[in-house]
Amino acid sequence: MPLLLKAKDRHSLGQNQGGRPSRLVQCGIKPVISALLLAFRQLPDPKIRGVLIQSVLVALTVLIVLTVVVIIGVGALGATGIVWLDWLLGVLGGLVSATGAWLLFPVVVVALTSLFTDRVAAAVEAKHYPHLPRARDIPLAEEIRGALSLLAKGVLLNIVILPLYLLAGPVAPFIFYAANGLLLGRDYFQSIALRRLSLPEAQAIAKRQQGRIWAAGAVLALLGSLPFVNLLVPILATAFMIHLFEHLRQRGAF
Repeated sequence: MPLLLKAKDRHSLGQNQGGRPSRLVQCGIKPVISALLLAFRQLPDPKIRGVLIQSVLVALTVLIVLTVVVIIGVGALGATGIVWLDWLLGVLGGLVSATGAWLLFPVVVVALTSLFTDRVAAAVEAKHYPHLPRARDIPLAEEIRGALSLLAKGVLLNIVILPLYLLAGPVAPFIFYAANGLLLGRDYFQSIALRRLSLPEAQAIAKRQQGRIWAAGAVLALLGSLPFVNLLVPILATAFMIHLFEHLRQRGAF
């Protein structure tokens, strides 16, 4: 499976040279990879650059806050008065703090992408889909409600399956990406779809295309767990899902 699009296919998720929507010929997992590549390629876009700086600052803040919160939570357990046990608990607490922040980061940072969705979406659609009509303006209250819902579900999910992470050993990362991918893919794809579809329509397409959407969510979870790359997730998530959404629409998936 090629990781680079051929020149003749570089508009496969957007428009053709004549300005009309092009026919998408890719299937299976290829649309997910193509959508991701297109999202990365637009990062240098001047319309994206300013938002990118803001999103990196937000992502860094999220990571710091998560780490501090988990450290405080572990520290609240208190000392036992036994020197060696307190030392061991301190070491374990540090590991738990780092691991907890790492586990929660993808969900939290993707939930906050609603802060940048409109500006990123406008830049992506202007470049790749200029034929599209203006998208529905999503009320701020609706965006906040969606972000808080995703955040709450993500935190609860990872707390519930934390024992499974600890028992799974080398398989734990696969469980993490599978579980969080399902959540991130479904919720974030639906939030992008709601810009152009009703809620029942968005839910229906998310259900019918759950395999591809799960794969896209797993990619977001993976990117969110990679140092430095995870700082780009607020921008990449929006561009990535818009390309995937338009692929499915042009393929007649809904």
